[in-house]
Amino acid sequence: MHKILFFFILLTSLSLASQEKIELSKTVPNFKFWLIDDSKLTNKDIQGKVVVFKFWFTSCMPCLTDIPKLNKLVEEFKNNKDILFIAPALDRKPIIEKLLEVHPFNFKIAYSAMDVSRKFNKTQVYPSYFVIDKKGHFTYIDSGTKKSEFKNLREAIVKTLEM
Repeated sequence: MHKILFFFILLTSLSLASQEKIELSKTVPNFKFWLIDDSKLTNKDIQGKVVVFKFWFTSCMPCLTDIPKLNKLVEEFKNNKDILFIAPALDRKPIIEKLLEVHPFNFKIAYSAMDVSRKFNKTQVYPSYFVIDKKGHFTYIDSGTKKSEFKNLREAIVKTLEM
């Protein structure tokens, strides 16, 4: 049993170490999301927009506790037509819809987004945040550290909007 556990840990470590890390200024990978309003969203739909992504899932407590703070960010930038807030979730649509009845979330919500999450969020840490500039490049990446209670995320949004 110990040999199997050791082998599993070794393979997992090697797999994580070999993953390419997304870097600032890199271009966003191709993606296609299905949103809970039954529309779809692709790279083409975000061209010319600043985009804030939050990758999450419904049974992740840190993912849920930050929703009110993120809703405040959406409210702050609601009159700016150059920004999109998108929250790809790993869960299926019915599970998300049920959660949203209790925890309103003002981002555009994508469901069943594991395939896209793997492209963006190589380490699979949740929640993870990404800000994309109008040309489709990463300007901010926070994979699970929740830096400074969203102060850095907000600053990244403002800076990216000014670019």
